[in-house]
Amino acid sequence: MSNVIGMKEFTGTAIGGLHCWLCQKQVSTRALFCHHCGTIQPARDIDHFARLGLERRIDIEMEPLEHQYAALCRTLDPQRFIIRGMGERGHAAKQLEALSEAYDTLRDPLRRSRYWLGLHEKEFEEAAASNPMVVELQQDLESAADPAQCDRVAQKAGQAMETGIMGLMQALRGENWKQANTTLIELDGLETILGAVRARRAELTVGRK
Repeated sequence: MSNVIGMKEFTGTAIGGLHCWLCQKQVSTRALFCHHCGTIQPARDIDHFARLGLERRIDIEMEPLEHQYAALCRTLDPQRFIIRGMGERGHAAKQLEALSEAYDTLRDPLRRSRYWLGLHEKEFEEAAASNPMVVELQQDLESAADPAQCDRVAQKAGQAMETGIMGLMQALRGENWKQANTTLIELDGLETILGAVRARRAELTVGRK
């Protein structure tokens, strides 16, 4: 089932408690444009799902996300506002900036998971101790003597990331916030390892030339 909310949500057809900055008529919180005067509205403080017209859920289908983002980017294309006043151009730029932030957050499972915890007012706490697998991979990387050994570390870390992300989603679906937080910390460690692998591999490759 698609999780896309109709694009009419962005035209201001639903009346809310906000007012158009130009004509002072009431507009929807999610409205991109005032449905009275057609003027683009300031970027409101709404959640990323609402900004992209998506149902608020942890599992996101990439195709609808990409479709909504592309459609809204076309709507907010700076070229469409080039002959408008400074105020409208500024609002359009802020809307596009907020849209890109929402898209970048929701398309990445780790960023989306942290955001989901924030929406549910769950704090992301630092780990008290390092994950054993992360420690082992770090040790393997430190002892790596050639690029091939680095690649093996990267492969293990990548596989662990895939497994961890599946576990993270399962924990979030079940609202097991503590487990989700622990898994996020482990995934952070694995991401750090992958970054270190790239640096170590480049260092070894240069050293062999």
